[in-house]
Amino acid sequence: MSRSFAVVGSSLRISADETQALKSLPVATQITAKRALQGSTADLGRLVDYISMLHTSRYCCLAPIFHATLDSIQVPNYINPKTIPAIMRAKWSLMGLVKISTVTPSTSEGEDDPVTKYIVRKWDEVYPWMRFFARNCLPPPYDVSVTPPRPDLCNVFDAAKLCITPLSLICTQSEEGRHLLRSSISVQHFVAQLWILIGNLQGDVLPGDPGNTTDGLVSMLRASFALTNHVCVSESEDPDKITLPLSSYIQAAGGVKPVVFTLLRYIRRITRDAAAVEEPRSWTTGDRSIKQLHLYTVGLHYSFEFIKVISRQDVSCRAQLIRQGSIRTVVDAIAQMLPKILVQANRELDFHPQLGLAGRQNVLWSGYAYIASAIRDADDGVTCVCQAIDAGLIQTLEKGVVCPPHANRRDHPTRGRLGDIELLFLLATFFMYHRVVESIFRHWFRMQSAPMEKREIRDKGLGVALELVLTSTIDAMDHRSVEPINFHEYRCSGPGCPMCTSNFVSKKRRCAGCLVSIYCSEKCQRTAWHNGHKKWCQVLRCTVGPWGSRDIRQSLQVIAGFETSEITGMAKDVESRVREAQQQFPAFRDKLVLMLDLSVYPPEVHVLPVHKLEQFPGHDPIWPEIADEIRQRSDSPPKGYMFSVVKVHLGKSKFTLFSPSTALRMAFVDQYFSDDEVSVDEDEINDSKR
Repeated sequence: MSRSFAVVGSSLRISADETQALKSLPVATQITAKRALQGSTADLGRLVDYISMLHTSRYCCLAPIFHATLDSIQVPNYINPKTIPAIMRAKWSLMGLVKISTVTPSTSEGEDDPVTKYIVRKWDEVYPWMRFFARNCLPPPYDVSVTPPRPDLCNVFDAAKLCITPLSLICTQSEEGRHLLRSSISVQHFVAQLWILIGNLQGDVLPGDPGNTTDGLVSMLRASFALTNHVCVSESEDPDKITLPLSSYIQAAGGVKPVVFTLLRYIRRITRDAAAVEEPRSWTTGDRSIKQLHLYTVGLHYSFEFIKVISRQDVSCRAQLIRQGSIRTVVDAIAQMLPKILVQANRELDFHPQLGLAGRQNVLWSGYAYIASAIRDADDGVTCVCQAIDAGLIQTLEKGVVCPPHANRRDHPTRGRLGDIELLFLLATFFMYHRVVESIFRHWFRMQSAPMEKREIRDKGLGVALELVLTSTIDAMDHRSVEPINFHEYRCSGPGCPMCTSNFVSKKRRCAGCLVSIYCSEKCQRTAWHNGHKKWCQVLRCTVGPWGSRDIRQSLQVIAGFETSEITGMAKDVESRVREAQQQFPAFRDKLVLMLDLSVYPPEVHVLPVHKLEQFPGHDPIWPEIADEIRQRSDSPPKGYMFSVVKVHLGKSKFTLFSPSTALRMAFVDQYFSDDEVSVDEDEINDSKR
């Protein structure tokens, strides 16, 4: 039924059916409703007070009065004595709809839920007033009007409920409403600004808070709004519905930096609030501490999900997150939450669909998944891994072995994808890099402070994975400490030249071809070129990859150590792979190459013809010649293949490298076997080209 515009004081009209429904209310309530329809602001407020959890369905008939009131007044551009009565009526009407939607239970299947019915379907009436109260009654960034906030009209406490509660209800109860949040630029701007506002709130009390609850309202708002924020950038339940790109939300929030800073602030503050939750007394679903912990863990979960989305979809966000220490922040959050989450209480609580151990563990999986995706998607995964190790990720994962292995129970979900074990194995694929080994060395004493054998390992799967990875850290440090350490970085590569880089008179000359050899003078460079570097220059370049990565170049010794130890340890597997390749590629029996894949953990070996290797000059005529020289100069010539190569990755980029152990041994035979190397701090080395 259409309603005509009415000024304050006039009588509102509702349909005959809606009028009949009001007769089910007590007589006193009917009289109050009649006065509210006639324009009484005080009676409109009394109707809101009548709504309670008791007999909620009876009071749903008041919703048409609130809708009619909102429909009868326009949102004013200014606040003055003439517009104040209309503003107050809108405030009570919006509060009434929020209260009905909050206390009304969900309807049966096939019927509209109360949030969709009373808020989403009336969005054109509700949303303008939500923006009005946000703009005029909330602190910055929503205080954009000329006039200051008006606590006499609506204090910050009430304004927060009017603006934030409808969004929270939509995200949890209305699929139609969630699509609205994802598809409207105006709504996304509104949500983004509220998200920034809540993230900047200080303390736990909002102005106007009546103090009816002992819980920190600001902390609860922060934790609950994480879901609203995530819904705006998540994928729609209906693939046929178009949603806005992530860039629209980032722009609405002020850009990449405000989004990153606010998100990390959310994670730190929610973690702080969760860590402050008191130990539960009863370990039951009704315990106050259990409910608080659940609220905060859900908030962390959706914050982790949000950080995964923006990191995956926006390159600028991904880089800014790493620069601002996002991995360190997430690791710290997991470390503080883990003792509270990985607790086996009782069957009733552990297997509860919302509060149970599976849901609590899922928070950890979300955090682990972000760290793993940040490493895999990064151009510089080494920096990400160093940040994770320096933040204590391995020690945090060690604490996880005390968790009971609920994942093995039939009535419990399996481990999340990219969980703790997958992340551990991903870290291990970076243990051959110089910078990572240095981070491991700095924190090794902390890793050894509580040996695995001295603690109760209840999660056997994680325990076995940790043992393997910790063994790899020891191997990495052993390969790093072999003397001479990175001789090609600290000494002139000229034949017989004893000059160390620290003693160079001028800047060192690094070969622009291989990027490995360093010379103290042009004379040494020419001599080396004529004495064999002309041939090994291309080989060395294939050892540092097509990009000439500094991380790979400085890690050749560690990569060579892993290469030698892994191939030796898998001797039988190598022989089997060679026989299979000879049968599969009979025309290339004399051009087979052994590939050690260190980009996966545990490492794998493959035997392929040289021309099938990725990012490798397989058709170059130098490789048969190199293979012959390897056989001539090696005490243990390889059988069945020409030489070995190593596959590594730096994150999203993978490289196939010529055998570092072979290249270093052959190209620097004199320096490689000398024992009088002088160690020099690598900070003194500055790259230059000849």
